Amino acid sequence: MSTTLSRRSLIAALAATPAAALAPRLSWAQAARTLTIGVVSDPVTLDPAMMASFFELSVQFNIHEPLVHVTPEMKIEPGLASVENPDPLTYRFTLKPNLTFHDGTALDAAAVKANFDRMMDPALGSPRRSELAPVDSVEVTGPTTFTIKLKTPYAPFLQVIAIRAGMMVSPTAVKTLGADFATKAVGAGPYKVVSWTKNSELVLERFDGYWRGKAPIERLVFRPIADETVRLANLRSNTVQLVDAVPAQTVAALSREANITLKQSPGLGFNAFSLNCTRAPFDNPAVRRAFVTAIDPQTVLRAVYFGTGSVAAGAIPPSIAWAYDPKFAPYKPSADAAKKLLADAGITSAVPVSITVTNSPAQVRTAEILQAQANQAGFKVEVKQIDATSLITVLRQKDFDLCMSPWSGRTDPDGNMYNYFTKTGPNNFAGYQSDKVTDLLEKARSATAEGDRAKLYREAEAAIAQDAPMLFLAFPATLQASAKGLDWVQYPDGAFRLQFARFA
Repeated sequence: MSTTLSRRSLIAALAATPAAALAPRLSWAQAARTLTIGVVSDPVTLDPAMMASFFELSVQFNIHEPLVHVTPEMKIEPGLASVENPDPLTYRFTLKPNLTFHDGTALDAAAVKANFDRMMDPALGSPRRSELAPVDSVEVTGPTTFTIKLKTPYAPFLQVIAIRAGMMVSPTAVKTLGADFATKAVGAGPYKVVSWTKNSELVLERFDGYWRGKAPIERLVFRPIADETVRLANLRSNTVQLVDAVPAQTVAALSREANITLKQSPGLGFNAFSLNCTRAPFDNPAVRRAFVTAIDPQTVLRAVYFGTGSVAAGAIPPSIAWAYDPKFAPYKPSADAAKKLLADAGITSAVPVSITVTNSPAQVRTAEILQAQANQAGFKVEVKQIDATSLITVLRQKDFDLCMSPWSGRTDPDGNMYNYFTKTGPNNFAGYQSDKVTDLLEKARSATAEGDRAKLYREAEAAIAQDAPMLFLAFPATLQASAKGLDWVQYPDGAFRLQFARFA
């Protein structure tokens, strides 16, 4: 009804408008059908079962729809389905009626089960498999109803399926496209794939059958622009109308520009460095503690983040207020204290260490600060720069002494800690082995009361700080900007969900 009234009002307004005034307005209306987004990186895949990079998330949320939604306030609300949780091990879902994927395939309970079976199949090698490890069974109970049973209580389960693991894809398209599904994915989100030219542009078109109604903007074009200066120049020229990863040093200037809207909010992730616990010099906990003691994160916050965001002492950011401990400060930065830790460990000569970072200006600047501070405390630091596409390989192969390990964050503390600090966690790049921490994090994901979980996470953070397998530096703010005429909602995780975006 509202769409019809809007169109009638527009027709009436146009009829009453002098012809001379129509041309520029119609030209703007034509241009406003397309939103062009400048992003840091091209996606690796369009298949949500296989994505492993934060930079894919904004694209994925516009192609694929999760079973439930997380709000900007990080609350769970119904999405494709509503859910009941009669006991800690049982989740009963009811899908909305008459749902379809972009290719017309029914999005019913059988399709949902097919999605979970695919993600949990070891042969696929999906990163979602670890996220869904507590799932015992998915049972179809009717055309639009299904029940998920867990092996053990899993407190973050709904948060998990509100993001990657809950994004449904067409089982028909998976079968017919085969390997091409990664580049021609078919979902049920507000937009469908039109074309993808790698490292150039990804074009999405509005899906008229989207269950929440047609998106106001007809077409999205994602353009990878790695250089932050070029990305902002494109925004200022209106070549793109929305950009992610605004450089912190430009925040003050952008906030004063009349044609740009700058948005910032506390993020969910952290900027940190993994210390390789599997080889010298960081196989020695005393050396790890000495290095962490040598570093002043406040300096990094000032010089790299220009006062945006906040200092990190652990993995839980202030945005997850119920679990965050603002008083947690396990290390007092001091070069002299770091030297004493090394001396007490019997180390009398400078400790050689290499710091591995990607070749982005912010990360190189961070590494140079760490280098200067650690060198004053008894270390001899070398900085190694690598291409961003090589980072995950270096981390997984543990081919480093100290390596940047930034995390985009999750809406539940489990997502920031379990995979990084449990003994077999897929993001345990440090090779950190602690029975105590693994036990605490297992208990925390199984506990049902928020207060109990918060206590367990704080215990885990304290134990991790004592063992020092990771150097925490900052909780970066989510910084994004758009043309003034674009109305859009920012989410703490930084992913663009554009089904309700519109040009004013």
